[in-house]
Amino acid sequence: MVLILWLPLNAEALDKRPPWQILDEALTYLHSVPEVAWVKFEGHNVLIGWKSHPRKFAKINKTAAKNAAHALHNEVTLYSLRAEQTSFKVSEEESYLCKTIANPQEIVKSNCR
Repeated sequence: MVLILWLPLNAEALDKRPPWQILDEALTYLHSVPEVAWVKFEGHNVLIGWKSHPRKFAKINKTAAKNAAHALHNEVTLYSLRAEQTSFKVSEEESYLCKTIANPQEIVKSNCR
């Protein structure tokens, strides 16, 4: 008699890469946005440094947050910063341009306009 156990596995458990690698791959397209100066990752947080505001600033932020959450299969927080804020730390209450929180299904909260 053979007993087969079916254990559901989520995709994140199968992907052994660190979160920053998964996010870097999922958001590589941001490097082609002329107004984006840099993109950094800190755990499940995405930091985008902006040289200027593009016309579709809010849409770009929300789409990036949804793409990141979908790639990680987890909630993600995206911070939009001025390009000069290269030393921004998520744990600090430093000012940012806007913040978007997304899970794989939806935008949970965003103050990007």
